[in-house]
Order: sequence, then structure tokens, then C-alpha cells
Amino acid sequence: MIKNFLFDMDGTLIDCKAEEFIPVYVGALKKRFAGEAECEKIIRTVIKGAEAMVRNDGSRTNRETFMLYAASVLEYPVDKLEREMTDFYETDYAAVKKVIKSKPEMIKAADVLRRKGYKLIVTTNPLFPLAALRHRLEWGGQHLSDFDFITSYETSTFAKPDPRYYDEVIARLGLDRSQTVIVGNDFKEDVCTGKRAGMLAYYLTDSPIPADDETYKADFEGNSADFLAFAESLPEA
Repeated sequence: MIKNFLFDMDGTLIDCKAEEFIPVYVGALKKRFAGEAECEKIIRTVIKGAEAMVRNDGSRTNRETFMLYAASVLEYPVDKLEREMTDFYETDYAAVKKVIKSKPEMIKAADVLRRKGYKLIVTTNPLFPLAALRHRLEWGGQHLSDFDFITSYETSTFAKPDPRYYDEVIARLGLDRSQTVIVGNDFKEDVCTGKRAGMLAYYLTDSPIPADDETYKADFEGNSADFLAFAESLPEA
């Protein structure tokens, strides 16, 4: 019996395409750090820091990994960088709102599943602070109250496509992986990695990111309308 749903965010719960998001995000960062001598280097560090977090071995949080990386490449004080970035996500970051669109069927599906008693977790790749992720979900029309937990760089010590990222979520929340479905549009990071972690997988095909890996198959597949119908067909949890 299914009891839990783990949702990817961009391309799954909300419509947010990297090729649209990144230029606006970088532009907002340039505005924030325009007066700093290391402006361009700070921006490169923020972007490249994601690679360091993806390589995290679980010995520290992704936030700590990012700060260590920043300290190794910048003269700019990392404590000041963190203060500036914290304020950035509450102010200038709002520029990205214009490239985020809602997915009405997925909003309704989350509400349906919540009312039926399923546990819902947002398992977006945890490379951003929680505040940034909560904003994106809200700008995409999702109701934060529908979700029991959102992975972020403050709490995660791994990242996709490492299956230990999902193992960590399962252990933290005490989930039975055989009763858990990962829902996502990235075949490698969501379907393959989720299956490696022992979960069921729903491949969402609105804006699919395919992969050459044929080792794993999705248990379910369809677009947002199909997923809503699937949610509505399920019994009470």
C-alpha cells in the first residue's frame, strides 16, 4: 500500500525551466553584489558551489560544504556572504518569480493526496536554502501546508543523483520505502535514483528529462492530468 509521496520540484510541482531561471537568477545576484570588488567571482562561486554540494560525501551538510568551498576560493568573508545571501533570498530573489509558472493539476493533486492522509515530501535537489525553495513553491501556486518536509541545503548531506540522498530522507522521516513513491520529471535523478533507493517511481512527462539508462523502469508514467487522476483513484491512506 502506498502511504508516502516524494515530489521533485522544478518541472514536477512547479513549472520552472533551468534555461529561463539561471539567467534571471544570475542577473539578480549581479544586482546584489555590484558594489563588491569580487562581484564576478562571488557569482561564479555561488553557481559552482552547487557542484561541490553534489559531491558531498555525507560528512557535513550541503550548507557547510558550500561555505567551505566559498572560503577556499574567495577573499570575501564567508560569514558576510551568508548574511548577504540570506537577505538576497528575501529581496532580490523575487526577480525569478516571473519565470515560475503554476501547474494546476499538480496543485490539485497535492491537495487531494493531503486530504486523503498521505505524507507528502518535497525532494528537490537540496542545493538552496529552505527559504529560497519555499518561495519558489509558493510562486508556483503550491500550498506549503500540504507538505510535511522540504529538503534543503541546511538539512541534507547528500544530493541527487546519489541514492543516499533519498536514504537520508527515508531515515529522517521514518518512511517505509516499499510504501513510498518518488514523483519526478528527471528520469536519472528521480526515477533511476529513486528505484536504486528501493522506492516506487512515477515518471512525470510534462517536461521530461530523459536518460540513456535502461537499468530501471518507472512503475507509473504520465503527465500532470494523468497524475491527478491517479491521485484521485487512490484510497484513503
